[in-house]
Amino acid sequence: MALKGREIILGILADGPHTGYEINEILQNQLAHFFDGSYGMIYPTLKKLSQDGLVTSQQITQTGKPNKNIFAITPAGQTAFQKAIVTPTDDETFKSDFLMRLYFSQYLSATDIHDFIQEEIQRKEAKLTRLTSQLTLWEEQGMTPVQKITYDYGVAYYTSTLKVLQEALLAYPATTD
Repeated sequence: MALKGREIILGILADGPHTGYEINEILQNQLAHFFDGSYGMIYPTLKKLSQDGLVTSQQITQTGKPNKNIFAITPAGQTAFQKAIVTPTDDETFKSDFLMRLYFSQYLSATDIHDFIQEEIQRKEAKLTRLTSQLTLWEEQGMTPVQKITYDYGVAYYTSTLKVLQEALLAYPATTD
C-alpha cells in the first residue's frame, strides 16, 4: 500500500508537534523529490485526522500575528501510522510529462527538441541545487541515517538524469538562425 497524505502527515507528526506551515516546509523541502504533496492538502487532511482522533491541535495566541495551531499525533495516530508504515510497499510509479512529450517529439524540430531538453536540464539542476543546499540544515535538525538514504537517492536520481539529458543535448545542438 502506498503511503498517502494522511500517513505522510502522521509520520511527520510522529517526530513531534508541528504547525501546518512547518508540515508544508517538510513536504516542500525534505520530501519534494519523492512525494508530491501540496499546501492545499495539509489542512483538509489535518481536519480529517483530527475528526478521526488521530491528531490534536492546540491554538497558540500570538501578539501582532494571527494565532497558530500546533498539531500533535495521538496514541491512536501513532498506532495508525505504525500499521501503515509496515505494510508492503508498492512498486514505484514513475510519471513524467517531460518524457511523454519527448517520446512524441518526432513532430518537433531539432531546435525545439534542444530547447525542450535544455528546459528540463534547468529544472533538474534547480531541484538538485535545492536538495543539496538543505543537507547541512537537515543534519543539524537531526536527520537520521535512514533519512539520509532518501537524500542520497534524490541526489543520485537528479545527477544521473542530468547526465543522460546533457548527453542527449549533444545530439540536438542549438542552431543559430
